[in-house]
Amino acid sequence: MAEAPAGRALFEIYDEGFDSPSWGGVETALWHLSRSLREAGTEAEFYRSSEGADLDALAARVERDRVDAVFPLVESDLFEGAAWRRLPALHARTVRVWHDVSRLSADLSAPPPCPVHARVPALPGAPVAEGCPARGAHPEGPMREVFLGEWPWTRCFPRRSVIPWAADHVPAKDLCDPSGPVVLQLGKIDTVDAERCLRRLTGAGVALRVVFATWSRRGREARELVRAHQGAGRRVEVLDAYDIRTDWERVFGGASLFLLPSVFHETYNFAAAEAVQLGVPVAALGEGGNLPRFASLTAPTPDALVDRLLAGGGAVAPRPRPAAGWRDVAARYAEVIREHRAAGTGPAVPAGAGQGRGGREEGHGG
Repeated sequence: MAEAPAGRALFEIYDEGFDSPSWGGVETALWHLSRSLREAGTEAEFYRSSEGADLDALAARVERDRVDAVFPLVESDLFEGAAWRRLPALHARTVRVWHDVSRLSADLSAPPPCPVHARVPALPGAPVAEGCPARGAHPEGPMREVFLGEWPWTRCFPRRSVIPWAADHVPAKDLCDPSGPVVLQLGKIDTVDAERCLRRLTGAGVALRVVFATWSRRGREARELVRAHQGAGRRVEVLDAYDIRTDWERVFGGASLFLLPSVFHETYNFAAAEAVQLGVPVAALGEGGNLPRFASLTAPTPDALVDRLLAGGGAVAPRPRPAAGWRDVAARYAEVIREHRAAGTGPAVPAGAGQGRGGREEGHGG
């Protein structure tokens, strides 16, 4: 007889699934986390975001399949308005992984420290405090929150865990060549700053290999900037798209540095983590969430970062590779899933389920 699973988890994925050759950080994380969970005896299945739009159907599936923990994307309707109150049992099985801060910061910069919880963190069972900037994100509910780092704004959430991702999906290699090109990622700073960065680097004769944050408007604008800087003897190689699963050497092989200016609060930056895993040093802005954890060079602004790079005059040593891998990450998530199973959260279908979405109070959770 087959051994019973250690737990059952259900993960939401984008409708594109895992078929895109240029999948991003969320796809990378969910693919490797689910695979490692299965290897450890935990069942892990997926549902697409279009399926998750019907919260009553999701609640019914969670109950029918005896799912211990469900992991919606941060955009899920479950986190909006009063849906969490209407579906309390589903909410109690929910684990929200904060892979971005869009519910607390519209421009994706670092959320401000909470004036209420800066000194005393929120505790389970305590009512949400007046003046707490996370109030609209429902931190007082029974849902479990997972953060990829510990920052002041995470103290607003009473049921919180810190579990970062991993990067051992690319091999541990030493690909750095101090005389090689600088890999530059654009799309996470204002276009005018990106233009100045390009102009200064190419003007100084720095060979560049440019990649883009393809999901952002700034990334699309940066593509046009780079085309204008190609030619005229400037050494600019462009990688419009790549699949890190197979193209890790094409991206980072022989590079001297990975230059990643980002004004966003990077809850976890896979490109930087992958560069460190491959032995390439990282240069980043000093307030970029988890980015400084991987960076050998930091500066407060893009101009200051380019100043440091141009004034360096020598090789920069990469940061040590993180000791934890995907198996370690999965073991932490398995603990969370087992906690939900042990708690016996009860039926996930509330009274009146199956009536469609008309009864759901609409609103925005942050």
